[in-house]
Amino acid sequence: MVETVLDPQKAAEEGQRLFAEERYGEAAEQFAQAQRAYAEAGDGLKAGEMLNNLGVAYRRAGRHNEAAQALEEARETFARLGDQPREAQVLGNLGGLYSKMKRYDEAEARFQAAFDVFQELDDRVRQSETLRALAIMQFKRGQRSKAMATYEDALYFLPNLNFLQRLTRVLLKIRYFILRLPPFR
Repeated sequence: MVETVLDPQKAAEEGQRLFAEERYGEAAEQFAQAQRAYAEAGDGLKAGEMLNNLGVAYRRAGRHNEAAQALEEARETFARLGDQPREAQVLGNLGGLYSKMKRYDEAEARFQAAFDVFQELDDRVRQSETLRALAIMQFKRGQRSKAMATYEDALYFLPNLNFLQRLTRVLLKIRYFILRLPPFR
């Protein structure tokens, strides 16, 4: 018999505390309890948030298949509710998870879908974050040139670049200039 949580908010807060302490398995249990309680109460939005938290906790605990299941369910929940920002956030989380699982085509598709939603919402910061995560995956896959181009695109979307980001953008532009030079003879 599944125990019903009387106060899902307390379970969610306990899950956050345990997550911060890197006790991911225990955090996942709390998020799952909160998710069930919110779902029973008819609060789809909070239930979806708990599914997202559950997926992230499972990922950190190394339980990747369970993480994928929870995150896909969270994505479906937010899509059904028409909550585009949360749906895009979950898509980004799925991209990161699938990248870790070396399911690169699925990861790239999720990152692209997240980017598209953030573009539609005109959320430039999250567009940049999504592209940076995609660039990291591309770099780890050995797609160095593609990763640098993606990272340069990510910097384009940031409203205020710090010194290091401005320097990186200049160096990436120099790279393009050098690559276009004819070979030395």
